Amino acid sequence: MTELNIRPISGLLGAEVGGLDPDQIDEGVAAQLRKALHDHLVLALPGLDPSLQEFRAIAALFGTVDPVPYLDPADPDVPEVISLDSRYQVKADLWHTDATFLEQPPAVALLHMLECPAHGGDTMFIDCHAVYDSLSPAMQEFLLTLTCVHDDARGDKKAEHPVVRAHPDTGRPALFVNKQFSRRIPQLSRPESQMVLSYLFRWQEQVQFSTRWRWSPGDVVMWDERTTLHVMVNDTEGRRELHRVSVLGDKPTAFSPDRIAETFGLPKTASSGFYGTGGYDF
Repeated sequence: MTELNIRPISGLLGAEVGGLDPDQIDEGVAAQLRKALHDHLVLALPGLDPSLQEFRAIAALFGTVDPVPYLDPADPDVPEVISLDSRYQVKADLWHTDATFLEQPPAVALLHMLECPAHGGDTMFIDCHAVYDSLSPAMQEFLLTLTCVHDDARGDKKAEHPVVRAHPDTGRPALFVNKQFSRRIPQLSRPESQMVLSYLFRWQEQVQFSTRWRWSPGDVVMWDERTTLHVMVNDTEGRRELHRVSVLGDKPTAFSPDRIAETFGLPKTASSGFYGTGGYDF
């Protein structure tokens, strides 16, 4: 079995993966990639430069590849892979998680950089597990009681999700709101909702929760959409042309300490209901 070279690129999240051959991905290699994504949330594969078919096949290792009906495919023969070009599309320069206005937002997303400036236009990511873990136990417990309405700004699509979701594979809690699509917490009055969301947006966008990838042509980056935010650093006027593919996600489930302890066999402290000291320790 091919042993991948996985090297962390920051203190909290992100790893660089070497040794992947798109033509020789067996179940052993696929298992390494899945574990690495669980462990690091963001994986960068420098210079991989896959074909459209190889790109789609890598995404399929993580689940059902999901076409995006409102964006153009890069090739009609591979409709799940879409084309993104900064000459024609708005730059995604606001912290967000993709399409949280859907009942089943994406689970995993991948980008393949085709053309980019020599410098600038990096992509940054936030670890939303770490964001939630950093909050006080009282704030953590309060947020577990809340949901949030997400919409696509036009009002065409809308979904209500827990403010804190459990990762379906690891059980870990993650804050699940973002500035681009999260609109209102229905359990609170409108002023209270605005105040709480504004606080959470500011808190989660702190640099200590982040990692950053500087692109070169051919690079592939994949990330767990359920537990991260991402943003393009809009500091360049040069062209960025990419291919993108997404993996269909699950309907977000609210984090429940009791249910997670039972499902994953984790001990729960009797005093506070939280794992470990001052938060959750998985």
